[in-house]
Amino acid sequence: MTGNAKVQEVALPHDRTPTVLIVEDEVLIRIALSDYLQECGFKVLEAGNADEAVQIIEHGNIAIDLVFTDVVMPGSMDGFGLAHWIRANRAGLPVVLTSGDTGKVDTARDLCERNAFLAKPYDLQRLVKHIRAIIGPTREETS
Repeated sequence: MTGNAKVQEVALPHDRTPTVLIVEDEVLIRIALSDYLQECGFKVLEAGNADEAVQIIEHGNIAIDLVFTDVVMPGSMDGFGLAHWIRANRAGLPVVLTSGDTGKVDTARDLCERNAFLAKPYDLQRLVKHIRAIIGPTREETS
């Protein structure tokens, strides 16, 4: 993230826990990230690929505040494809992309208005700060 990037904060109702959808095909990474985000006060949904994420977004009964997705995944689309789909079908839903290939930063910048790209391996505390900058504090933090 560059110093010039403006992060737009999304206002959430104070009675609702912010929800993050993690899209990661590496099970151990997904579980560890999910556990950490839950400890930080977020509700977490998980998908193993972009196709599962689309199903959750389209048919889930819960509001999703942010999608955190790996770029490289199996399935009919990768993280960039998912970001394109979200942009076309759920405009305004923030997406944060991650990859071990930092050469993908420029493509991520083009897809995500909030310049949301974190290189792997990412620092979990930095990720949480970034998520909070985008969607606001958790309910526990405002109490």
